[in-house]
Amino acid sequence: MRIRWLPTVSSYLLAEFGRSLLLCLAGFIAIYLCVDFFERFASFLSHGASVGLILLYFLLKIPRIVTEIMPVAVLAATLLGLGALARRNELMAMRACGISLAQIAAPVLGACLAISVLMLAWNEWVVPATALRAHQVERVKIRKKQVRSHFNEFEIWYHGLRAFTNIDRFDAKQDQVHGLKRYEFDDDFHLQRIVTAPIAKWTGERWVATDAVEVLFGPTGDLETKPLGPEALGLVETPEDLGAAYREPEELSYRDLRREIADLERKGIDTTDARVGLMLKLSVPFVSLVMAMIALPLAVRRSRQAGVAANVGTALVVGFSFWVVLAFATSLGKSGVLPPAVAAWAPNAIFAAIGTIFFLGSE
Repeated sequence: MRIRWLPTVSSYLLAEFGRSLLLCLAGFIAIYLCVDFFERFASFLSHGASVGLILLYFLLKIPRIVTEIMPVAVLAATLLGLGALARRNELMAMRACGISLAQIAAPVLGACLAISVLMLAWNEWVVPATALRAHQVERVKIRKKQVRSHFNEFEIWYHGLRAFTNIDRFDAKQDQVHGLKRYEFDDDFHLQRIVTAPIAKWTGERWVATDAVEVLFGPTGDLETKPLGPEALGLVETPEDLGAAYREPEELSYRDLRREIADLERKGIDTTDARVGLMLKLSVPFVSLVMAMIALPLAVRRSRQAGVAANVGTALVVGFSFWVVLAFATSLGKSGVLPPAVAAWAPNAIFAAIGTIFFLGSE
């Protein structure tokens, strides 16, 4: 069935939705910043951070915050904006004039689709740069961590105490390094030892390596190669030291993350987690559209069918359930049970179907 576009009604609905969305975004950003500030307040005091650095840090975090709260803001804006019209019986008047629920929903869903597409560009061009800068401000300028690292594409060269460490990948969430090569020198800068380890994990006190090997250089130039015990790696830097050189997935664009995956695969490093993250970069922006599909039929119900509080409660439960399902699907994807694309897109498909059922039930 063809939906006839109604310019006046559509403009009115979009204006109501837009005002609610801006208010919800501003409110959620303020709440997020307040909570984050008080969580970090003790750290700011202990490191003597200036007011200017603190303001710069939180200003740089706002683009990432917008990405995280946009689906919730869309959900709340749809309920509050269209819910207000329902309470004033304006939606009832539209329906009495022969305007279908599809004609009411179309402009809002179109706006949410546009928001989702814009969030794709936002996450590709704005969030990685500002998130990386915020990470550097916190680690280097506020916490005063000395950065002795150099990025070469996706590798890390770390300058430690009389040693250079090359790391193919540092996983800060698991405190684990992949593809470690460590070159140790004496006081005269003569190479004494090379240590290689495919994987090394931080236990809380030391690094424990898997299949580590060392090459010793004797004073006469002779070489000796022998395996190392799991706790004989000799890496003195802690995960916190390496953290200044770590880039979170949010600090990488889709193109950068895709190149990193190709680079890690060439080095024989498992990329399952990264592939799930790559698919999430495409699916998560469209959560806003899914939330609108769920919230719209709830918001336009007449009060005799369901009260506003019941609609809000139902929508919040559904919204929270979405993130639970997404987290569960993501964990299945990272464990290899589900393909990365299925793990990232299945929650969207499931809840879009739920929204469609709600919509058809409200006609």
